[in-house]
Amino acid sequence: MEFPEETPAAPKPITVKQLVYRLRDTVSIAMGTQWVVGELSNVKHHTSGHVYFTLKEQGAEIFCAFFKAAASKCPIRLQEGMKVHVLGSATVYPDRGQLQLVIRQVKAAGQGDLQTRFLELKAKLQREGLFDAEHKKKIPTFPRAIGIVTSPTGAVIQDMRHVLERRAPWVKAYLLPIRVQGAGAEHEIAAAVRAWSGAPFNGLPPVDVLIVGRGGGSIEDLWNFNEETVARAIYECTVPVISAVGHDTDFTIADFVADLRAPTPTAAAELATPDGPEWLRKLSRMEQALHASARHSLLRSKLKLDVYLRGKLLDAYSLLSPYSQRLDDMEETLQNAATTRIFHNALHINKLEHQLQMRHPAHRNRERTQLLASLQAGLSHAAAARMTDLSSQLTLIQARLEAHSPEQTLRRGYALVENQDKQLIRQTNQVHAGEKLKIRVSDGCFYVRDDTPQ
Repeated sequence: MEFPEETPAAPKPITVKQLVYRLRDTVSIAMGTQWVVGELSNVKHHTSGHVYFTLKEQGAEIFCAFFKAAASKCPIRLQEGMKVHVLGSATVYPDRGQLQLVIRQVKAAGQGDLQTRFLELKAKLQREGLFDAEHKKKIPTFPRAIGIVTSPTGAVIQDMRHVLERRAPWVKAYLLPIRVQGAGAEHEIAAAVRAWSGAPFNGLPPVDVLIVGRGGGSIEDLWNFNEETVARAIYECTVPVISAVGHDTDFTIADFVADLRAPTPTAAAELATPDGPEWLRKLSRMEQALHASARHSLLRSKLKLDVYLRGKLLDAYSLLSPYSQRLDDMEETLQNAATTRIFHNALHINKLEHQLQMRHPAHRNRERTQLLASLQAGLSHAAAARMTDLSSQLTLIQARLEAHSPEQTLRRGYALVENQDKQLIRQTNQVHAGEKLKIRVSDGCFYVRDDTPQ
C-alpha cells in the first residue's frame, strides 16, 4: 500500500486495522474490568454455546459477548427484559470495528423496566378477564376472506401470501397497512383492528378472521403490541383475531388477548386456512372408503338374498324382489358416481367450447346472414300474400260494382229514359207533349216522341 508523503502539517496515515487495534488497546487499558448494570435485549443463545445480547438503559446501549467458557457457569438463563449486573472488560471487535463488552460473570438484578411494565399490564388485564377462555372466539375452518394488519413492506407479508396461495388460493386476503414499531404505532394497530371490527359499514370488506402481527425483533421492537390500547381493541373486536408477533419464543400482551396465538406470521396464515391439497386427498380417501363400504354392503345384501331365494321361503322372492331391484339401482348409481364428476366437467368444457364457438365472428356472420335471408324470405312472402289479398279484394269490389251498375240493370229488362237535356226521367211531370225522348236498353238506344195529350 502506498502512503502520501509525510509533511509537518499532515502526519503519516495509518491503516484501518492499525486504528482499530489501537482503539482496542486504549479501551481495554482505560476501562479494565468493570461491573455494569443494565437491561437485557436481543438475547441470542448460539448453537456454539456463546450468548450475545445488548445491555442497555434509557438512551444508551452496548453490545455484549458472553463466550461459552464463562456462559456455561452462569446459574441463570438470560432472557429478554432481565435486569442484570455483568462483570466484563471493554474492547473493540476488529472485524466490525464495534465497541463491546466481553462478559465474565452475570448476576440477576431484578426485572427490567419494560419487563416490569409488561408484567403489571398482564396482571391487570388478567384480573379484568381479558384472557379468559370463554371470551375466545372460534377460528372458522373454511374462511372466505382474511384481513391482515401488518406492515406492507418486508418478508412477513410476502411469506403469508405464499402460504395462502399454496394452501387456500380461493380465500381472499386483504391487507390494511400500518406501522408495527415506533412511537404511536400502537394507535395505528388498534385503529386498524377496530376498523375491521366495524366492516363493512366503514368501507372495508367483511372478513371471517383477522391476523395481527409482525416479524421478530427486540422487546423494544415488539413493544407496541404490549400496549393496553392494542389489547382492548383485540378484545372488543367482533372478528376472530389471530396474534402473530415475532418468533416462537416471543410473547406479547396481544398474544394473551387474541382468540388464537400463532408462533410466527407464517404459522398464522397456516392456522387461518385449511390445507386445500390435504383436504382434497382426504375427500378422495373418503370417496374410496364410501365406495368400498357400499360395495361390501351390497355384496352382503346379495348373499343374504341368495340364501333366502334358495331356502324354503320361496314366496319371499316376491317380497324381496323390489328390494333386490332397488339394490341393483343403488349399485349402478354408486358405480356411476366415480364418473359423474368427469362427465359434468366434460359437459362444462363442452358448454364453454360451444359458447366460444357461438361468440366466434364467423358464426355470428353466418347467423346474421341466415337471419337476413329469413327476413328477406319473410318479406317476399308477406308482400306476395298482401298482393294476393288486395287482388281478391279488388275482384270482389269489381263484382259488387258490376252488380250495381246501370248496364246490369238494363240486362234485366229495364230501360233508361233521358230528355233532350240528357236528364233521366224519373216522374211523368218531367215529360212535355211532343218532346223527343232517348230510350236506352241493354244493347243500344232509340228515340221516341211523346204524343200523350196534356
